[in-house]
Amino acid sequence: MMKLDKTELINTPMSAIPSVAGWKEVPIEEGGEKLVPLGLFSDYPEIFTDSIYFGEREDSPYPTAELEGSLITGFVRESVAKAIQQAQKLLPNNLYFVVFDPYRTLKVQGSLYEQYYRELKELRPDWDKEALTTEAQKYVSIPSDDLTRPSPHNTGGTIDVAIYELPEGERFDGSNLEIVQTKGKLLNFGTPFDHGDAEAALDYLEKLGNERALTSDEEEARGNRRMLYRLMIEVGFEPFESEWWHFCWKETQMGTKTAGGNKATFGRIELSPENLVHEEKRRAHYFEQVEKFKRGELPVNPRTSSFPPAAGIAPSK
Repeated sequence: MMKLDKTELINTPMSAIPSVAGWKEVPIEEGGEKLVPLGLFSDYPEIFTDSIYFGEREDSPYPTAELEGSLITGFVRESVAKAIQQAQKLLPNNLYFVVFDPYRTLKVQGSLYEQYYRELKELRPDWDKEALTTEAQKYVSIPSDDLTRPSPHNTGGTIDVAIYELPEGERFDGSNLEIVQTKGKLLNFGTPFDHGDAEAALDYLEKLGNERALTSDEEEARGNRRMLYRLMIEVGFEPFESEWWHFCWKETQMGTKTAGGNKATFGRIELSPENLVHEEKRRAHYFEQVEKFKRGELPVNPRTSSFPPAAGIAPSK
């Protein structure tokens, strides 16, 4: 599979970003595709994951496992895993994907939504409930146990991703995590992951560039958003207008809506016994590595990250 040309990727403007309005009305006929893990100990070890909500790194806005129900493993539907794997093969040299947040439990979804809604209400005391709910859902969905209207991340078909770079000559093979933790450089996308304001919109910089000349930093961020967008679209994902990092598989309600389909096949899904066993294995390994570092048996702290800190989900002040 040939890698795509970086210059072409960053210089090609985005197409019009379709609205997801009305996505909850898309009917679901669950197809039964299973959830599979990404990253360490999985069939997709070359996909680097960084569990923000678990607090895997020491600069996470969430202390380790503070969010009830948080996972260290990134789970997705099997076709989503294969698509991310395919997209990574298309990336220009020395570039890789990092997955921040794929499958999300309802407990985590509830914690994130309630936090965002509460802070938004404090900032906008004059807004009524409908206005607050509409604005909050641009950045974090209401947790839903309604099988006809599941929270997008609870389907295993929605994924939050970015792109990082390694120095020339370095290569991530799935096992040498310390290479990414110490030498990985997250590309400039204009805002941190989980930035909850208008600047996070996928085409924000496209529109801004039509209004005025962009700074060199803004041009770089626009190019990187274009590259991420093009790669994800190339392998079958659909964009989300409000967040540059958020993409939906075409079998989700959001993905079906923006793709112009008639029905979704990814509904709400629970972790399988095999998924839970994998999660426990990842947790045990992680905490074992942390203890080894404390004892001086590892040279690199497993909680280290060379990426800039993510934003805690919160409205902009």
